[in-house]
Amino acid sequence: MLGIFTGLLFQSLESPAATSGAEAVVPGAKTPFIVPADPAAKKALVQQIKDYMALPAAQVQAHPAAVDFPGVAPAGSPRVTRVVTVHGPQNHGPDSAMYAGRKDGWQSTGLYANAGEIVTVTPVGALPAGVTVEVHVGCHTDRLFNDKIDKWKRFPSITRSFALTQQPTPVANAFGGPLFVSVKLAKGATGDGLKLGLRFANAVEAPYFVLGQTSLADWKKIRNAPAPWGELVGRNMILHFPAMQVRTMDDPTPLLQWWDSIVAAEDGLVGWPARVAQERVVPDRQISAGWMHSGYPFMCHLASAPAITDLAKLRTNGDWGFFHELGHNHQSAAWTFSGQTEVTVNFFSLYCMEHIVGKPTGEGHGALNGEKLFKALDRRLASLPSIDPFDQLAPFVVLIRNYGWAPLKQTLVSYQAVPVDRKMPEPQRQAEFVKRYSRNAKADLSGFFKSMGYAVPDALAAELKSLPAFDYAAWRKSPTTIKTAKP
Repeated sequence: MLGIFTGLLFQSLESPAATSGAEAVVPGAKTPFIVPADPAAKKALVQQIKDYMALPAAQVQAHPAAVDFPGVAPAGSPRVTRVVTVHGPQNHGPDSAMYAGRKDGWQSTGLYANAGEIVTVTPVGALPAGVTVEVHVGCHTDRLFNDKIDKWKRFPSITRSFALTQQPTPVANAFGGPLFVSVKLAKGATGDGLKLGLRFANAVEAPYFVLGQTSLADWKKIRNAPAPWGELVGRNMILHFPAMQVRTMDDPTPLLQWWDSIVAAEDGLVGWPARVAQERVVPDRQISAGWMHSGYPFMCHLASAPAITDLAKLRTNGDWGFFHELGHNHQSAAWTFSGQTEVTVNFFSLYCMEHIVGKPTGEGHGALNGEKLFKALDRRLASLPSIDPFDQLAPFVVLIRNYGWAPLKQTLVSYQAVPVDRKMPEPQRQAEFVKRYSRNAKADLSGFFKSMGYAVPDALAAELKSLPAFDYAAWRKSPTTIKTAKP
């Protein structure tokens, strides 16, 4: 195989043969493609793949691997023409979010481009001045080119985007995919009240349900639409998965309401403004890192796809991983310090486990349940403190159990109204967090945070002395828990 890729090094990327390298990459779940170990051979192949995925729509043909993943519509499936109305920009979140932040949100169409087929997108009327529209084909946005991935279980890049023009714009993807639209504005332009009709021709209909809009009678027809991937759209959350997973679902409403409540709870914990764009979750055969990862959309493996729609299990057990990845999308550098990326994210998992699922305060993950909490505290507060994420989370569980969720929630929310300078040095940001948390708890928490390694200047310690000090030793002898109401 290395000989083949060595030969590819000498092919001109301008020639028709240049795409042979990309077309030869036909991975399967059980027959992964081994990435060339030779750096030069890999670089050449990656470039060919990138060029292949940038071909003009008129030159795109279905890739041999598309039928395996993400799949294609059955032969003979009808093609449809639909007009879809899109609106102004839908930013995913506020600037304070560490990860997804103000990334442009996708606007769903309920349509699918079959692999290798051109879908023509035409504006209905003139594109307004200062407005840029992009059409995206595919929801599996992870690219698998990083050096830690030595096997591809699917083609490493399977999504595309096209800038819409005033004239009919052809869009195509060798792997197909759901069709989305994003709208951007030039500086000074306004998208208030913007409504733009787009006509999609030669698309495949997908199983597609919009909470509050799709009737159950219509859903029972739409759920059998031929596209291989479906989409359930809530007010706060959008769920993607293989279409066969929802073809027997009678009513997606309770499932979407539950997911909406999770996102609303996490938004509320940090005081985010009214949501403009929903969160999205997309299962994939292979992702760029981890078992799941945050972002827009946040990604999980196909093995987790059934859990997305298992409402009975979600209501009973929750899903720490889903809550965790949504939590990453809500984190802020204002109160997440060095070594805490995998710590403060679990505020959100704990909060949802208690307030939505009904778990006891501070529980929901085996690492901190029951007596394990106290072992974690001993490791964290030892003379050589543990930096394990759950050991670092344990002291926050103590504060939540002793003071309830309100002080932490008030502290996180306060950064929306009174943000800190992004350039503020970390010791000052730590001290600010300790100050705000103490004021909201009506207790001097400076000593407890100092034992965790937080910066507590003498001036702040003196300022907080007017408040009753938190006595961890006394709490440890008689642990108490304040129950707080659901949001």
